[in-house]
Amino acid sequence: MKRQPKFNPSRSAPSSQDQPCVLHVRPCFAIAILLAHLAGMPTSLRAQSPQINESHAGYVPAISGGMGYIHKIDGGVTTLEPQLDPVLLIPVGSHVLFESRTDFTGVYQKEMPTSGDYTGKIFTDVAFAQVDWLANSHVNAVAGRYLLPFGLYSERLQPIWIKNLQDAPITASIGTRTSGSGDGFMLRGVATQRPSYSIQYSAYFSVLSNITQLQSARAAGGDASIFFNRHRLEIGTSYQRFLQDQQINSVSTYLSWQPPSTALDIKCEGDFSYNGQGYWLEAAYPFQSFRIPQLLQRFQVVGRWQGFFPSNGGGNSLPRVTTREGDVGLNYYIRDDLRIVSSFGRTFRPQLDANLWNVGLTYRFLFPMWPGRSK
Repeated sequence: MKRQPKFNPSRSAPSSQDQPCVLHVRPCFAIAILLAHLAGMPTSLRAQSPQINESHAGYVPAISGGMGYIHKIDGGVTTLEPQLDPVLLIPVGSHVLFESRTDFTGVYQKEMPTSGDYTGKIFTDVAFAQVDWLANSHVNAVAGRYLLPFGLYSERLQPIWIKNLQDAPITASIGTRTSGSGDGFMLRGVATQRPSYSIQYSAYFSVLSNITQLQSARAAGGDASIFFNRHRLEIGTSYQRFLQDQQINSVSTYLSWQPPSTALDIKCEGDFSYNGQGYWLEAAYPFQSFRIPQLLQRFQVVGRWQGFFPSNGGGNSLPRVTTREGDVGLNYYIRDDLRIVSSFGRTFRPQLDANLWNVGLTYRFLFPMWPGRSK
């Protein structure tokens, strides 16, 4: 497989299928184990000295996550959105991991649409708080609050430090009601892995919860995909049965492709539910392959086109009229973990079109909670 360069913003959110079989089940295990080794690695070894490692890190808890600020203008209405999303990782041995993420998002708007002081509040949401048990390389059992595995966006692209465009797709609420998270149990892992392909799966059941910041719906579903290693191509599908109020089915089909011969990153998805159906197609390309000054190589251009067509009146966080939207973004990576983001979009609706502007800064952080210990 072609070696990828160290800096590659188009692969900031790789599919989990790109990892070896054991780490493929949950990438956070890889983070925890890596931190454990790095924290306990002596200076002599870091310099590639032949001396024997005399220290032992154990399994070190870590704080990860991201933060950022987005200045948004939607149809002439300005919104200021600071955000902090810390992720806590606590490994217990080599098979158990506790992980959680809490999102703190500020939403501030002027008292009048175009005048007055900015007022608002900070919204807090527990995205996930779960215990993962890595039974073996094929089964990872999850209990607690988890992100619903539906399509590409919810689990893989939603964090502020990963997504190339800060606005979510129009269809993001399909299959993720009511809060994007479930409270209950989930099984996931790699069903099979071969040199040319691997197949991953997930299956879950969520209970109804009205607890503040822990809301979830009673639902069941799953996800499965196949990843072709040579072509770096993933094709998958998701299904959910909403089991409360009006019981409905939701289905998603998706594709993710990073051609080995180029830095291009292509993702597309189609979503179908009782309230309507839609699609989105997104492509991102960094300038690193161009023969231009190094500072300019850190630019990334992004484009997305999407559409939604309501059924049965739409609703449930979905448009009630046919809606199409085009977005183009330009991001600049100051460092691999720090970037400036910007985008322009145009929403097309019957008798109501609107422009969307975003500009902001995102930062990705990761550090151990304490250093390794000596034997």
